[in-house]
Amino acid sequence: MEPVDKTIFCFCHWSGVNEVGADGSVTYVGGTTEQFVVKSGITYEELKNIVFDRLGIESGNKLLHFTVKFNKKQLIRLKDQDGADHLIQFNDDFAHVYVSNDEADPPATPVVDGTRGTMIVVEPNQIQSEEEHVSGDHSASASVTTSCNDAPLVMSTAWDEALMGEGQAFENADAFRQALFKYSTAKKFPYKFSYNTATYLNVKCAIGGCQWKVIASHEASTNFVSIKKFVDCHSHSPDQTNFKPQFKSKLFRSIIKKEGLECPTLPRELCNDSLKNFSIPLTYLQAWRLKEKVKKETEGQLEDSFKLIPGFCNRLTEAMPGTVAIWSCTEDNIFNRLFIAYECSIRGFHAGCRPLIFIDVRHLSGPSKGSLVVASSLDADNGMYPLAYAVLTSEEEEDWLWFLQHLKLVVQDREVVIVSDRSAVIQPGVEKIFGVDNHSRCYRHVRETFNKFIDTNHGFKLKSQGKETARQYLNDIAYARTMEAYNKALSRMCTFHEELYKWVIASGPEHWSNALFKRPRWDWLNSDLGESFNAWSEEVTLLQIPKMMETHCKRLSEILLSKKAELRKWRLPFGPKIVEKLSENQKVGHDLVVIFHSDFEVELQDQCTGRVVVNLKFGSCTCLEWQMTGIPCPHACRAIALTNFDAYECVGGWYKKEVQELIYAEAMCDVSNIEMPCPSAVGTSGLQKTDNSSASKSEVIFFPRPRTTKRPPGRPRKNPTESESLRVRRPRCTRCNEVGHKRKTCKKPSWIWEPRA
Repeated sequence: MEPVDKTIFCFCHWSGVNEVGADGSVTYVGGTTEQFVVKSGITYEELKNIVFDRLGIESGNKLLHFTVKFNKKQLIRLKDQDGADHLIQFNDDFAHVYVSNDEADPPATPVVDGTRGTMIVVEPNQIQSEEEHVSGDHSASASVTTSCNDAPLVMSTAWDEALMGEGQAFENADAFRQALFKYSTAKKFPYKFSYNTATYLNVKCAIGGCQWKVIASHEASTNFVSIKKFVDCHSHSPDQTNFKPQFKSKLFRSIIKKEGLECPTLPRELCNDSLKNFSIPLTYLQAWRLKEKVKKETEGQLEDSFKLIPGFCNRLTEAMPGTVAIWSCTEDNIFNRLFIAYECSIRGFHAGCRPLIFIDVRHLSGPSKGSLVVASSLDADNGMYPLAYAVLTSEEEEDWLWFLQHLKLVVQDREVVIVSDRSAVIQPGVEKIFGVDNHSRCYRHVRETFNKFIDTNHGFKLKSQGKETARQYLNDIAYARTMEAYNKALSRMCTFHEELYKWVIASGPEHWSNALFKRPRWDWLNSDLGESFNAWSEEVTLLQIPKMMETHCKRLSEILLSKKAELRKWRLPFGPKIVEKLSENQKVGHDLVVIFHSDFEVELQDQCTGRVVVNLKFGSCTCLEWQMTGIPCPHACRAIALTNFDAYECVGGWYKKEVQELIYAEAMCDVSNIEMPCPSAVGTSGLQKTDNSSASKSEVIFFPRPRTTKRPPGRPRKNPTESESLRVRRPRCTRCNEVGHKRKTCKKPSWIWEPRA
């Protein structure tokens, strides 16, 4: 970015001290003060000569210091051209230059005196003696750095110098109005305009009979506005003003942008920050409207941002050949769907990821309504491996079928297992494209539906202990590996309650129980992996879709690079999670009783599973855990240890370090070159279709437009519950502390009820 020409009013001080008043204003007391005008491009020698000429002193044995707009209390050494450039760059409208004697000790440092509320210049040899009177937070070292939270407050203390005097110049009339707003807020007095145009401004104090006024007009043939007359004297006491700062949305937005402040996400935070940093009270509605306007100015109009979707998809496919980036819209050019799968993710999935894909959904909370669908798999260390994501404006069966069809293009001919909640809209598409036997239902959703059935079924009532027993029986059914264990758990459920037994049979256990599911899942019954990726994408869901695409691309690049860096730290042939699981199984199986049938076949007696047989030659155990997970079970670990085999050689090939290296062999390309252009720079005539669309290259399409949606009432949920689709309100009795009824309908006798915890 080319430097902007700048002209500022500069004060030069000699032989005085800085004092900070109780209100935080900085004043130079004593000594000599002169003024001059400095422009961009001035050299250090020229600036140095002007300072000493204006003060009328010799330059020998002298030091120069300056301050910046965001910290008027810290003196910065001015000794070279960089210092001269920073003096102009980091000050607006005016600046301060201080001259001191060049002595053996370092220059004096401003220190805040906590007892008097003033800042004085303390020589270095005096700091030790002053420690009894100066608190640690206000020491000389503390003044060197300023926390980010204190930055807005430090900036606001300089507002009382926004108007300096006659001859002060501003870029335009808006800059003058902004300075006037800052000055009146700092000095706490109201003002009114007698004339308010782009070329002439006449401002007076709003208190009747007060002589304070300022007159500014533009310079000939320029847009600059300079102060022609400034009467900085009030004829009333501060108590007579009853000053209440007025909220001016346009000026407030310009201050936030110019000062580089970050607008809070929540309106209530903006109310607190405004009152704390600027002494300007805001209502919740004013803060919300201000936040929305700042957000709209920084992100642009929603309709303009959607113009960037086609171009960004084209940039992805050009920068990373093999990437699938497809979008679609309705006949009216209303944006409908988006599917993204990066080439590096596709290559890594086919190189070493297991044929297991988790699908999860999160609703978009930003201005673009819809759903974010995430497809992820497993790497060699059972870590999340992002494969693809999509944005759907609705969750109808047709939209899900479109997503699954493009996911099938990524998977190609590989047979995979899909783990999802098996909702009514996704189930037909998965069964049609991937097959009925390849669709696993997430057990977490099964458990939530089971809990809902228990709590809302009025045909029977279970107490808290009975509910825990029912949930435990359901877990036994889900995690049973053999048919014998499954039938035992199912019979226990039937004996416990017949209605719950019928519910289990009707829920289709062949899609979620370990013993009945026909395809390998490596013991992954839940889609929590997809949930963890959604948690990583939480902030992304608050953005507009084009900005979300850009942020997602950069964050995914960071994740892949960090995974590759972690891989270099592996000291064993397997990852940390696999090593930990194997060590845990070895400890559990250490004391098992063993009977050798042959060199490769061992019989073990376990209290939980009974008699099991391990065959080391075929890598199997009758408990089926070794076959299902690919990691030796406790029985196998005990047999391996007694036969002096290496346990690591018996772990499945999916978990090897070589596989992890293949998965992360190719990281994402440099995404810094794939940034969004400005929406205003994108034309409106149309866009040439690329090869990833079915139309011919000669066809021109128009940019997609956002769908018109009505904002739902209330604040969007930032931290959703465990499952938004299965959320149930369950009342709790304040008498017996049980769930499912209220105190009024509680039937528990009063003499045996348990006090609420």
